Amino acid sequence: MGTFMVNLTDGSEMILTAGRATRTDAGDVAFENVDARGNWSRACSVKADRLDSAHVRVIGEDGIACWVRQSDSGRWWAY
Repeated sequence: MGTFMVNLTDGSEMILTAGRATRTDAGDVAFENVDARGNWSRACSVKADRLDSAHVRVIGEDGIACWVRQSDSGRWWAY
């Protein structure tokens, strides 16, 4: 499970927990969860035209949690 923050173009933000997040070829961000059999399904998605930035929460080597911004271009996966 990962914790994700999405900043939207209207100035609002969304924080959610999901198994993984992906940036699609179209630039949308999709959040997915997995069931007990290993099947992934989309929980929600944010269209590229509404997306300002996407971040994943990570624990640094110093033990402090911080938000790491994901790339604004290309395809990526975050867990």
